[in-house]
Amino acid sequence: MNATAYHLEARAPFHFGLRGVGIEETAAYAPSDTLFSALCYAMRQQFSAATLEEFVSTYAAGQPALTLSSGFPYVLARREDQVEGWQPPELFDPTQVVRFFPRPLEPPPGVPDDAEQRKRVKRIAWLSESIFRAWVDGANLGDQFIENNLVQGGQTWLTAQERETVAGWRDEETDAIRFWSVGEVPRVTVDRRASTSQIYQAGRVWFQPGCGLWLLMQWREDWQTRGELALRVLGDAGIGGERSAGHGQFRAHGPHSLPPLPNPTPGKRFVALSLYYPARDELTEVLGGDTVRYRLQVRRGWMGSPDTARSPDGKTVRGSGLRRKAVRMVGEGSLLRWPEGKTFLGTLADVTPEAFAAHKVWRYGLVFPVGYRA
Repeated sequence: MNATAYHLEARAPFHFGLRGVGIEETAAYAPSDTLFSALCYAMRQQFSAATLEEFVSTYAAGQPALTLSSGFPYVLARREDQVEGWQPPELFDPTQVVRFFPRPLEPPPGVPDDAEQRKRVKRIAWLSESIFRAWVDGANLGDQFIENNLVQGGQTWLTAQERETVAGWRDEETDAIRFWSVGEVPRVTVDRRASTSQIYQAGRVWFQPGCGLWLLMQWREDWQTRGELALRVLGDAGIGGERSAGHGQFRAHGPHSLPPLPNPTPGKRFVALSLYYPARDELTEVLGGDTVRYRLQVRRGWMGSPDTARSPDGKTVRGSGLRRKAVRMVGEGSLLRWPEGKTFLGTLADVTPEAFAAHKVWRYGLVFPVGYRA
């Protein structure tokens, strides 16, 4: 698979909401459906509603204009001797970054599958590119699975060589290697009628200077120029939640070519690098077999549309204040089976609120697969 990467250098904190009581929790990555929805909004703003409609129609026609992964963390190279006075380079160099991938949902090859090691593996959320490529190829990773190579509180796994290239990223309080931080900030809301205020907490993730998120995109040639322009416009508008508070802004770099990743093989397993909403005719084959490993995520949230609609009782319904229908999706890192005769898997889920009739609201559910040889 010829992989084309785009790096989104963070210019502000991000908020990617997790299911919970409020907005106190945030993920450290951008799910593929969030990125797709934001890109669609930017495409409409930059071009027109007709252009967006044409873009979305390519999926129903079985010729997707874009297949994309979720947005995963990346960090710039910064050695331990570069702590004092270091500044991010003015020109972005994709060869000087360490990209992270989601951990496949089974024990790593070559690592003993005992209770103690299972606990350490379960804590890992992210694999460096070198570890990920070795894992999916089935290479023995036992020599690399040592305590020093597990950083970011044990959540990220790097090779010893990669750890040396990024060892300059340190937590000021603990001096441990840290690439990003997740925390809460206070917000206040004011009641319009009573003029009373109420404080609440909002989660956000901070990336180190020059670092941020990266993703893989496969564009249909006739859509790439427009899509990349929309991505750059989106950098100023922001992605995720809390954009009114200045969150979500980034500087887009790319496209960058990466060494090929393994293609999925019919009848064999693959690892998902995006959320996946299966079409009905895919379920039996994709989820078949004892070696399939997957987790489900409930995806919900608010829609954001500049359009309005009329409800059955004649009231005006704004498209920016309605909840989308909830759907269950297969999460990143899941190990599934590629069916015969398929060029892509997944579909768009119709999550249009019942009260909104101006247009359809879709949630992106195509899978971004990498062949799994382990």
